[in-house]
Amino acid sequence: MKLGILCVAVAYFATLANCKILSDPVKSYENHQVLRVEIASKESHETLSSIHGIHFWNEGRIGGNADVMVAPQEIEQFKQFLSEQGFKYSTMVENVGDLIKLEQVPAINAKDLPNSQHSMSWTEYHQQDDIESFLDYLADTYDFVEVESIGESFEGRPMRVVKVCKNGCGNKPAMWIDGGIHAREWISPASVTWMMKELIENDAEHSDLTEKLDWYILSIVNPDGYAYTKTNDRLWRKTRTSNSLGICHGTDANRNWGYQWNTGGSSGNGCSDTYHGPEAFSEVENRNIRDFVLERKDQIKFFNTIHSYSQLVLLPWGNSYDAAPGIDKMQAMADKANEALFAVHGTQFDVGCIPCLLYIASGGSSDWALGTAGIPYTFAMELRDTGLHGFILPADQIIPAAEETWAFHVSSARQIIEEFAA
Repeated sequence: MKLGILCVAVAYFATLANCKILSDPVKSYENHQVLRVEIASKESHETLSSIHGIHFWNEGRIGGNADVMVAPQEIEQFKQFLSEQGFKYSTMVENVGDLIKLEQVPAINAKDLPNSQHSMSWTEYHQQDDIESFLDYLADTYDFVEVESIGESFEGRPMRVVKVCKNGCGNKPAMWIDGGIHAREWISPASVTWMMKELIENDAEHSDLTEKLDWYILSIVNPDGYAYTKTNDRLWRKTRTSNSLGICHGTDANRNWGYQWNTGGSSGNGCSDTYHGPEAFSEVENRNIRDFVLERKDQIKFFNTIHSYSQLVLLPWGNSYDAAPGIDKMQAMADKANEALFAVHGTQFDVGCIPCLLYIASGGSSDWALGTAGIPYTFAMELRDTGLHGFILPADQIIPAAEETWAFHVSSARQIIEEFAA
């Protein structure tokens, strides 16, 4: 194909200058609305899923609701379509742009919480550089903390696991926690880093958790996508690898794991938010985690990947309704830990299998952790809220969300101690 013809083809999808794609513009969500649509049947779910030009915040399940973001120029036409098709709906978010502005307001002035050794405050959402400075502070300050690089992202950003191990790592049962696999879910890395602080800085208040367990914590699985949400598109979900001849970018890193990959609930369309990638483990970020976890698969007994939103504790499997091995014990652990979570702020979470509470989704990390790595307790959590703010949770909810999520992990950790370290 001649260069000029190729430029014309690509220009249909992207802004060009001398046949070079310019930097992506900053995406505005001013006057975008999010509608909550009731899904009464399989047919209605398929009808809604087939519509082009809408953006799912939550695809919903039969008997539940789907949360759909619609651009301002399409709102009236879409509402008319819903009415004509017999869908019941309500407006959940009047203006996504207003939520994004609200999210930027710190809970309190960050200068009220000074720390000369790192930049984290948990009164606002931070860049990765601030998070990395916090990890260095922890490793420099506490002799039972080490930071290990497990590789770099596609664009060369660091991926570093905090290892909390007294008397060396590898001799005790271990807990794995990760956050930020979906870039737009900012409350996830914020909560995960706050839990690091609580685990390590307040060790004296719960020393059994570090004396009897090792902890491996990765705050951002998808650093490239996270950076992109800070600079270009607040609601970007995927990684930033190029696909579809460079027209689209990104793979859904939670549809790319190599257990039952591409067996339902993911897309082969490179422009889709749920694109599963050209093959399992095509994403270097997932390969980095895979290699670290597999080296320690006999030690790690608990695996939890932190998401938002919907207030759910999700159990495997994601790709089917079949009972996962050990599901009764996972359910019992989650139920007990959920009681501890509720006791903190009275926040109600539901517990159940992924398609039971959401939808079919194959290629997820929690399925891989159980099905391939053989980790006996594997979960995914969807943190606050249930839709009022969705992915764009105000900064004043960071610490409350983290506190209740930490309570879940304290309960789970003590159950792991009782079963594996007693």
